Amino acid sequence: MRFVVSLFSFSIILLGVCAGGSAQPPPREIAGYRLGTNIKTYEGRIASEGVFTVRLRPYLKEAAVSVPEGFVSGYVVYGACDAPGTIVRVKVKYEDDRRAFFDGLLEALKKQYGAPSQYVGDPFQAYVAWKWAFDVSKDEKISMILSHYDGDDEEHTQGNALKLSLNSQIARESRCYESQRRHEQLGDRKEELKAPSIDPQADTATWRRWVPAP
Repeated sequence: MRFVVSLFSFSIILLGVCAGGSAQPPPREIAGYRLGTNIKTYEGRIASEGVFTVRLRPYLKEAAVSVPEGFVSGYVVYGACDAPGTIVRVKVKYEDDRRAFFDGLLEALKKQYGAPSQYVGDPFQAYVAWKWAFDVSKDEKISMILSHYDGDDEEHTQGNALKLSLNSQIARESRCYESQRRHEQLGDRKEELKAPSIDPQADTATWRRWVPAP
């Protein structure tokens, strides 16, 4: 009897290992753009005048990109410090902006990647958004957000959109920028210490260098 129970337990463990080994890989690519690749890979598909620094994130660059049939628009975000040119985010807007399309795509994503990790839309569902979080390893974390919006707030993308983010690399870009900034600030302080001090009681001729001319 003990042998039967042990054999049964072993079978359950083996099934669990096999299931874990065949787990679906996380999403990395949409509309032909892949997280972790270099922006130079897509030369010719990047808008010539559509590259700029991401607001409040000077360590990231954003570029508008051309998209295949079925999509309306898209952009990629790439690093500018730790791994310059490495794509850390891809966002696309679908051509079909109906809620029915969103619902169908949501079900397809559930079948492919499992249930979402959390709801990140508003409680009134004017902005509907579901987020998946994939902890690939301690050094690689990816997220996916599918959203639908039918309102007037420009903060959200109208219609249906999907965003893939390589959050682990975004964090590394942020740390790289902060480290560089601390070194620059330290250098500035050293230069300030080297600068000659001026006696506040100095005569007019001494101050003339820093006074605007009439």
